Amino acid sequence: MALAAALALAGAATSASSAAAIPWDAPGAIPPEQTPSPTLPDPDCLQSYADDAPAGGPRLRFGVGPRLAGEAGTSQVTQSVPENKRLRDEALLRLQGKRHLSVRLNRLFQADGAPGIREFKRMAKHYSSLGIDVTLQVRYHPAPEQDGDIGAWLDYVRKVVRAFGPIEHVTALQITNEADLTLSPNTSDGAYAGAVEALARGVPAAAREAKRRGYEQLTVGFNFAYGNGIFGDDAAFWRAVGAAGGERLRKATDWVGIDSYPGTFVPSAFADPADALLEQVAQMRECLMPLAGFGARMPIHVDELGYPTGPGRTEQEQTRALKGFMGALSRYRGTYGIEEAIWFGLRDNNSAGPNFQSFFGLLHDDYSPKPAFGAYRKLIRKRGA
Repeated sequence: MALAAALALAGAATSASSAAAIPWDAPGAIPPEQTPSPTLPDPDCLQSYADDAPAGGPRLRFGVGPRLAGEAGTSQVTQSVPENKRLRDEALLRLQGKRHLSVRLNRLFQADGAPGIREFKRMAKHYSSLGIDVTLQVRYHPAPEQDGDIGAWLDYVRKVVRAFGPIEHVTALQITNEADLTLSPNTSDGAYAGAVEALARGVPAAAREAKRRGYEQLTVGFNFAYGNGIFGDDAAFWRAVGAAGGERLRKATDWVGIDSYPGTFVPSAFADPADALLEQVAQMRECLMPLAGFGARMPIHVDELGYPTGPGRTEQEQTRALKGFMGALSRYRGTYGIEEAIWFGLRDNNSAGPNFQSFFGLLHDDYSPKPAFGAYRKLIRKRGA
């Protein structure tokens, strides 16, 4: 998951009746139909771009993360309740029904080497046997002696492709995770030396290896943690990606992902979390991605989208947030070229834990459902691919 950094309110929002462009609408107070067009140029991507009308397209592919949530910082602190694989699989199949469902397997660290690949390969084969598609998060999380060794990283990426490409339902490799986020080595690869280069060279290396081996079902992409300047300079990150990767990266990339948690951190509640999500996706599509040369036809995947329960948060709030998020993505899927949305995650790490990061699940840690589980199941059935 993305680091628990604060999305601070930037002051009172400009009146919606004003014809002038407005800053990114952090509280989600101004709906798209009242948002004025941005004033260009906007070199730092600090304005609102969510002034577009909804448009349909191919139905969204929905998914969920079945594994534990990573805690921001240097390591996992809260002890996780052990997994019950039977109950996990039953929950996934209930979500899937007769629609498409994907799982995103997070935390395959380069530092774990061959044993890590073997462990994740077993998981990927299992989910494939259930008819569930798999997105694999391939982490540039090196051992200390490999930090900054891009050659070793590229060798690892090619090994991952060779290991997972033959598995029928492994359909996507996410190369690096949140390379823009430097503050949390446990969750995000930006904390390691050469993370942007690892992204820019890792995606083409994976794509070339997949093509060479004939793994036609395998797509390759990368993601970033949306922060609107809180995690760092978003525009500078995208310029750096473009400079490091160039046309080779753009041709190799099948999709670009965003990790988004509107309303989860400070401020703890938005006027409209769904509108805040649209603000992020619109700014990513229309300002940030073009800084790296990615055009309007590059699909967007919402790789992580979550809203926890836990201390100070009700299960009803989580349900409202999920309905708002996924409903907005479905309505605007054609507007912004959104292909997939993955909820983070299936089950709480620890439903008695002290840290809100343990409460992102649609299920409690004993696999009993929260109301959001039923809401997501219904939404997949009605709107899913």
